Amino acid sequence: MSSIINVLDEKTRNKIAAGEVVERPASCIKELVENAIDASASAIEIEIADGGQSYMRITDNGSGMSAEDAHKCIIRHATSKISTVEDIFAISSLGFRGEAVPSIAAVSHMQITTRRPEDDFATHLILEGGTISSEDQAGAPVGTTMEVSDLFYNTPARRKFMKSERTESSKISEMITKLALAQPAIQFTFTNNGRTSLHTGGSGDLKDTIANIYGADLAREIFSITYDSEGLRIEGYVGKPSVLKSSRAWQTCIVNHRIVHNPVMFKAVENAYHAMLPKAGYPFVMLHLHTDPGAIDVNVHPSKTEIKFADEQVIYRAIYHSIISALVAQETPENIATTMDLQPRQVRHIEAAETELELRGQSERPQAEAQVLSFEAGPAPHSVPDAPAETGFYSQQSADRIKNDSLGESSSRPYSAAQTDLHTPLAVPTASQTAQFHQALAQNEEEAAVQKDHPGITFEGDEDVFIPLGEVADCFIIAKKGQDLYIIDQHAAHERVRYDRFCQRVERMPGQQLLTAEFIEMDAEDMTLLAERKDVFADLGYTYSEAGPTTLRIEEVPCDLQTSDIAGSIRDICQALHENGTPDKAVLRHRSLAYLSCHGAIKAGDTLNIRQMKQLLEELFHTEKPYVCPHGRPIIVRFTPDELAKLFKRT
Repeated sequence: MSSIINVLDEKTRNKIAAGEVVERPASCIKELVENAIDASASAIEIEIADGGQSYMRITDNGSGMSAEDAHKCIIRHATSKISTVEDIFAISSLGFRGEAVPSIAAVSHMQITTRRPEDDFATHLILEGGTISSEDQAGAPVGTTMEVSDLFYNTPARRKFMKSERTESSKISEMITKLALAQPAIQFTFTNNGRTSLHTGGSGDLKDTIANIYGADLAREIFSITYDSEGLRIEGYVGKPSVLKSSRAWQTCIVNHRIVHNPVMFKAVENAYHAMLPKAGYPFVMLHLHTDPGAIDVNVHPSKTEIKFADEQVIYRAIYHSIISALVAQETPENIATTMDLQPRQVRHIEAAETELELRGQSERPQAEAQVLSFEAGPAPHSVPDAPAETGFYSQQSADRIKNDSLGESSSRPYSAAQTDLHTPLAVPTASQTAQFHQALAQNEEEAAVQKDHPGITFEGDEDVFIPLGEVADCFIIAKKGQDLYIIDQHAAHERVRYDRFCQRVERMPGQQLLTAEFIEMDAEDMTLLAERKDVFADLGYTYSEAGPTTLRIEEVPCDLQTSDIAGSIRDICQALHENGTPDKAVLRHRSLAYLSCHGAIKAGDTLNIRQMKQLLEELFHTEKPYVCPHGRPIIVRFTPDELAKLFKRT
């Protein structure tokens, strides 16, 4: 009986192993740069062409290798980082498996030039598919240069899955950015197709490195963060809640100088900022954790970016409290948030559930006129047990929940001046934004006087009509219907009205040509999306072209979109693309319409007269879902006479 199990030849084994380590050009850059860091380099140059697919070069001024070591480095599992199995449990270097160089060499044409300080000449090796085809000596400075050409030339199945040049370049740029943040004492230079796109000074000052990479404007909007207890030290910087990006590109977590992606660390960041963010997005976070190498396990994934902590609780609490402390220690919460724009925090699970029905007009009227509404400040961190329930920065201030038969279970939160500062700038919109509510005629002084002296006097006698009684804090409309009392968020109500009106339009958003083109600055990652998804943005009413590597020329935008909102609306769509990859067309249209609805709606701080309130309420209750805004926030809270009696302890 013949055997059916085959022992694969070395060439096949090498290609299979290479597939685990070398996923794309950015993977090669990461592995080779980490080798340069382990070689004690103080300056590293990275050059690529065609997104790294045709050429990559990494040059360092590190310790270099002898001719013998140069030959050994291309042998699988040959490494200078560890020598025994016990070393795996306390790894302090970035590399340790001895797989990166042989894996890259197996699927490319590669050249290695390396020289130690004590050597007169450098060793120069030329490899094809992992095999040395030529060897000689050459003149070269101390250090090592790795050149990789024609990546995946001998594995076409892998090559066909490569993305566009722009996408691959963006991935490499993001990787080098994070490596530079992890090593502020090393000077990094990144050249893409002959143009230097990144250069850091290598001063050792992390804030200087952040300024070199993200610009001085961002560096002025961040706070330092420190923590030192029980063998764990955290340092880094966090941004104001108003400094947001559409993806996690501004969030970098480093553990012992290693770039990592750990769910516990990201969850701690998310919960620390919870309820502070004015809209959906990801704040700037640069965390560098120093801990005992024996307390982490980095040998859980070929890329070495996923790690495990011996005690995740300690890590979570340290990050959570240090971020809260950093924000509160710098300024008062009101001052931290003064630059925030008004936009409700996205409720993604509500969006996903309602998008299809919302856009196709198939959603059903909420039963008994309402759904379950909640105005709580937000859940306390919940993903990790024993997480703090609240902090002094944003403690929950919810009142007791009030039960009623028709609206379900609801609660109310006291309104305060602090909340106005945190969530709503007192900016008066233009006439075009509020034309349907602000009439050109002067206010009817007589009606206003009657309402002021006799707020209970109305002009309707029908018990089923909503009767506005007044306004509180220029934000909430107080109204009655029959014997029940209602509180309506005027901004959320107008959002719903505008959203339903937009949904009734044609499939493609109507656009308006700009008299003069607008120029906006975008991140390289977003520019890649904009270049590759022009058809998506065209359906949403945007026409644009590239005016520079990170500059966009806007020529046409959706109707009703103000010039000041162009950059924000485009970034919001980019965020949806980052979050969902290839989202449904309806999801993107919903996201765009929700943004337009929000930014064109009346704001908290806009005073409405009784006539305008009546018109707003009338239009609100002609919409499909008058009890929830497009972002999922509640619009109305209702109190019955029995509930009011309970509040005043009359029952």
